[in-house]
Amino acid sequence: MKIAKILSAAAACAVAATALAVSASAELTVVEGAAAELASTTGRWAYTIYCPNENVPLNINPDDIKGVRFTIKADEPEWFEGQTGGAIIVSCGPVSVTPEDHNWASTGYWGVIDEDLELDTHDDTAAVQFTRVGDYTYAATLMFDDSNRPYGEVTSVEDGWCKINLDEWGTDMSAMSVVSLELLDASGATFATVDAMGNLSMDSAPSTPSTPDEPSDNNTAAPSTPSNSGDKGSPDTGVAGVAAAAGVAVLAAGAVVLTKKRK
Repeated sequence: MKIAKILSAAAACAVAATALAVSASAELTVVEGAAAELASTTGRWAYTIYCPNENVPLNINPDDIKGVRFTIKADEPEWFEGQTGGAIIVSCGPVSVTPEDHNWASTGYWGVIDEDLELDTHDDTAAVQFTRVGDYTYAATLMFDDSNRPYGEVTSVEDGWCKINLDEWGTDMSAMSVVSLELLDASGATFATVDAMGNLSMDSAPSTPSTPDEPSDNNTAAPSTPSNSGDKGSPDTGVAGVAAAAGVAVLAAGAVVLTKKRK
């Protein structure tokens, strides 16, 4: 074999390997000019609810946030195969005022359900499911419990923090964007919305569960305020659960994604 053919074959292998590496990891579109509360990277869209150390004032009491709804979209529909995946993460601290596992409480998601595109790539074992709400646009709702809720106690200390992140480490060829983050009250209704740029708008006052079994009088109790304290250590990476499933998906995606492009 001539040296030119050898070099040509080697170059082709290098190109294929590069394409395979690119296809094995979906990315989030980085938000340019985002609000100070939003940190945007190719792997994470992170909104800070409270963090004095980052000059983020308390706009919302973390205790009022009983759930979240993320809406995402595929930026390159012609490449989209529904292989987005990652986690919704609540990070609160320090541990002096919150449970240690709330430094990085991660709830995984994988895939989407889109009947119009005949796509159902979601993982039944994932706690969060993204379903179609528009063209190549999907929403998922997560209601919190004691294992992953934001803690208002973080506001009682100088170095407290509370953040809500969407992490992406799927295998889709299309980049994904966060359209919005909705903060939900106890009834599941949206009381505040964060847009794609990280701008917060209040939709209404958050509702609180009623207590009909308690005797009613004409006195209205003052709302409780969150308290928190702690030092802001660096959070864990917290990728164990869904990342393991994503690793299997990467191997499968590498074999087919190079030949697939949506018409």
